[in-house]
Amino acid sequence: MSKKILIAPNAFKHSLTAIETAETIKSALQSISGELSFELLPIADGGDGTIDILNFSYPGSKFVKAQVHDPLMRGIESSWLLWDENTAIVELAKASGIALLKQDELNPFWANTYGTGELILSALDKGCKKIIITVGGSATVDGGMGVLEALGVRFEDKKKHKVKPGGGFLHSIEKISLSHIDKRIKNCEISLLCDVKIPLTGDKGAVQKFATQKGAKEGEKVILEQGMKHFVKVTKQYTGSDFELEPMVGAAGGVAFSLKAFLNASLFPGFLYVANLISLEEKIKKSDLVITGEGNLDNQSLMGKGVIELAKLAKKHGKKVIVLCGDYDRNINWKEHSVEHVIEINPQGLPLEESLKNTKQLILKAIEQNSQLFRNS
Repeated sequence: MSKKILIAPNAFKHSLTAIETAETIKSALQSISGELSFELLPIADGGDGTIDILNFSYPGSKFVKAQVHDPLMRGIESSWLLWDENTAIVELAKASGIALLKQDELNPFWANTYGTGELILSALDKGCKKIIITVGGSATVDGGMGVLEALGVRFEDKKKHKVKPGGGFLHSIEKISLSHIDKRIKNCEISLLCDVKIPLTGDKGAVQKFATQKGAKEGEKVILEQGMKHFVKVTKQYTGSDFELEPMVGAAGGVAFSLKAFLNASLFPGFLYVANLISLEEKIKKSDLVITGEGNLDNQSLMGKGVIELAKLAKKHGKKVIVLCGDYDRNINWKEHSVEHVIEINPQGLPLEESLKNTKQLILKAIEQNSQLFRNS
């Protein structure tokens, strides 16, 4: 009887999508043994590529194209996923993602989420009554101001001038007008899938944790944090909301906070929500071994990210998990986090740029070199 392997990797960022990674792992395993059977179930946690893996797992869904603005307000063609006739799945990263910008374009003062709001409008135009928004991978720390502006919310400064969207302008907001918000959104059920469990402000908040990778220098982070706290203060005057320190509201540079405050959105851990949509736990039960992977296994992986959440589910059902990764934190005991084996695909320590170009070949080679492990686990 053949061993059934569930291949359920996350994306290797800037190199292979989750789907490409799953297909690469399958190809490598087929070459080392004919006694293995496979099921491909690429995973995501609410970040980049989430709607692609949902479309892969549910062929009845379809993409809908939309003209929107990227984080720097340049026109681009994007898309969202029509899950069923009433449900849209919008991926923030498709309009407001860091992957849409070059390294020298990263600018959290100006980058905004207006394009994500435009994707939501497109879904409303199609008559959707339920909108699921995956909020990982943003280039922004605008507190979700851009999304709300696209939906008709007006932000004004002391002189009643319209405030520009972007993290660098949050401190200027003195008045928020909801009188022109798109009325259709009020009859919509909105769910946010968050890829991290962080508060909005403070040492563990959206600015301090993620603004650097979005292009902010240390001094700029001080201004962005002050702006975010000011935005919280003004928002509270209009909504009475007082949850800036709750887990997940800091996701996507504060999008989760403002959509919860102004649109009554419900927040969910992204991985668990997606896992339910693709019946992940049922497929783990039916497998003999689970293989997953991601580019970097580190402390952030322990903050609700897909690979470790998957490993927890597998341990619940007594299944071993092997993780393939480009690099990992050797100071963490990964067995304590339900991972049986970690295989680094780049043990020679190739420069990052070179390893990113050769991720597929590195995975193939790593599996070949560890063939006994896959046969015997």
